[in-house]
Amino acid sequence: MIYISLLLAVAGFVAALLVGICAKKSEGRVYGKLDKAGVVTNIVLIPIYVVLSPLCFAVAMFTQPAHDGLLAVLSWLVSIIISAAPGVSALGLGFSMALRRKGKSKLSFVIQFAGFAAIALMMILSVTLYGNLLDTIN
Repeated sequence: MIYISLLLAVAGFVAALLVGICAKKSEGRVYGKLDKAGVVTNIVLIPIYVVLSPLCFAVAMFTQPAHDGLLAVLSWLVSIIISAAPGVSALGLGFSMALRRKGKSKLSFVIQFAGFAAIALMMILSVTLYGNLLDTIN
């Protein structure tokens, strides 16, 4: 699952760059206080997500799908959701930048924290399903 996690992280990073670069600033757009706070928060969140990404990769490495049949499909889906946390973090920052340029300050500020939600979901799924739906290390 580490390969899928790395692939999703790179794809999320590239997509975030494309979304951020291709978004055009609205004409006559004046940045307010929430926009300026969002810019600062984006800059602060980048190193936090970079520091948390090895944890995400480690968790993805230890979450191997288990079982056969329908449970195998479910365990693969859960493993992919767990592996997608770094990519979702990058996409959240990219969409935050694009939405800020479009003039949607509140949504832009909220969506930049999607990475924390993805990391929390990753931890909850891996802790609750480890040994049940996901295979153990031994």
